[in-house]
Amino acid sequence: MAPKKGQLGKINAPSFETKKDEASNDSEVEDLERGPDQGFIYEVPRNIRQANPKAYTPLSISIGPLHYRKTNLASMAKYKVGYQVKFLQRNSGFKEPLESFWSFIERNEKKILNYYEALIDEDEFVKMIFYDALFIVELFLRNYEKEVKNSDVKDFLLKETWSAGLRRDLILLENQIPMFVLEELYKQYENHKLASDASVPSFLKLTCSYFDIPWDPQFEHIEIPHFTALQRCHMTKTQNPSSETKIPTLKKVYGATSLQEVGVELILEPNQTACLLDIKFEGKKLKIPKLTVHSNTEAYLRNVMAFEMCHCPDEAYVCAYIELMNYLIPTAQDVKPLIEKGILSKEGKHEGRLVTTISTDIMVQRTIKKLMQGIGEPPPCYRETANQLNQLYKEGRKRKVTLFIKKNYGILKRVYFPNLWRGTGTAAAFMVVIFTIIQTVLAFVKD
Repeated sequence: MAPKKGQLGKINAPSFETKKDEASNDSEVEDLERGPDQGFIYEVPRNIRQANPKAYTPLSISIGPLHYRKTNLASMAKYKVGYQVKFLQRNSGFKEPLESFWSFIERNEKKILNYYEALIDEDEFVKMIFYDALFIVELFLRNYEKEVKNSDVKDFLLKETWSAGLRRDLILLENQIPMFVLEELYKQYENHKLASDASVPSFLKLTCSYFDIPWDPQFEHIEIPHFTALQRCHMTKTQNPSSETKIPTLKKVYGATSLQEVGVELILEPNQTACLLDIKFEGKKLKIPKLTVHSNTEAYLRNVMAFEMCHCPDEAYVCAYIELMNYLIPTAQDVKPLIEKGILSKEGKHEGRLVTTISTDIMVQRTIKKLMQGIGEPPPCYRETANQLNQLYKEGRKRKVTLFIKKNYGILKRVYFPNLWRGTGTAAAFMVVIFTIIQTVLAFVKD
C-alpha cells in the first residue's frame, strides 16, 4: 500500500533541477548505529507525556515529521507555501538560493533523518523539510522587521493572539527540525543581502529576537541542535550546579512562608543576566532569579525538562531547579511571598496572560507542582541548599521556643507559683483537670 500523503501532498514541489551529492548512493547500506551527535529530536516518553499531553503537542502548526500527518494542523500548509513565495521575493526573485537549499536537503537527507530518535518513513521528507525551514526563516525575518526595524509588516501570524501560540508550538521538543538546516537556508539569504545591507543579524540572534530570549555571546560557543535546546541554554547558560552531594531525596522541606517566619530573607537576584540556576544561599539570604509565569511557561518548562531527561539526565539542571521550587511552594500560600519579592513574575512579552477562574497563587502552585510528574530522579544540585534551609528552620524554631519560655517564665512564677501554698494549689488544680479529661475520654470509649 502506498503511504498516505501528508500536508503538502497536493502541492507540487518547486521545479529545481538538482543533483544529489556524488558521494551518496541509493544502494548504500543504512547505518543503524547512532553517533553521540545524533538523535537530538525525541518523542516525549509516555511516562512524562501522560502528566499533561497537551503541553507536548502542537496546536496550530507541525514542524518536522513527528506531527506531519495530523489533519487538524494541515491548514497551515498553505501559509508555508505562501511564505516560500515571500522568501523568493525577498531574494529579488532569484531561484538560485532555493535551488541550492533543495539540493542541500537532498544531500543531507540521511543526516537529517538521524536527528530524529523515532524511525521516520516519509515519502515526501525533503519537501516537508524544505517548506518548514522556509516558513521558519521567513517568519523570523518578518518578526525582526516588525520588532527591531519597526517596519509596517502586515501579517496576522505576528499578531499577539497568533504569535504566542506559534511561539509555543515552535519550542516543542517533538516539533523541531535541526538548527543546521535552518542556518544553511539563512546563509543563502545572508549571502545575497550582505552586499546591500550590512545590518543583517546572524540566524541565532534572529531566533533569540523571535523567542524574546536576551542575547548572550555565550550562545555562539555552545552547540545548539534545535529551538528546545536553545530555550534550555537560555535557562541554564553555562551554569553547572554541583551534583556531588550525597544527600538523598528530602522527604520534607519547609516552604517559603515557614522559612520567612524564622528569619530567612527571600531576595530577587539583582543581576538581570542571571539564569534560573543562579540560586545562592548565604547567611540567611536566599537569592533566586526571576521566573516569569505566563500562558506558555508550562509548555516551555515541560519540553526543556523532557529534553533533559531524554538527552542528558545526569545534567538535568532545569529539572533540579523545579525540584527546589517544589520544596519552596508546598502550598498556594507559599507562592505569595515569592510573587511579592518579584521572584515569580506574571509579566511576559507577547506571551498572553495566565487566565484562570481561580486564584493565580493556586494556579502557579499547581502548575509547578505538576511539572515533576513522570520526571525521573534529577541531579541533587540543590539538595544541599534545601538541607541547609531545613536546618536553619529547625534551629530557628528552637530559638523561638526558648525565647518564649524565657519571656513567660517570670509571669508564670509570679502569678501561679509565688509561694509554696499557691504553687501546690496550682499543681493540684492542674492534676484535677487532667484526671477529669481522662475520665471523660474513658466514658466515651466504654460507650
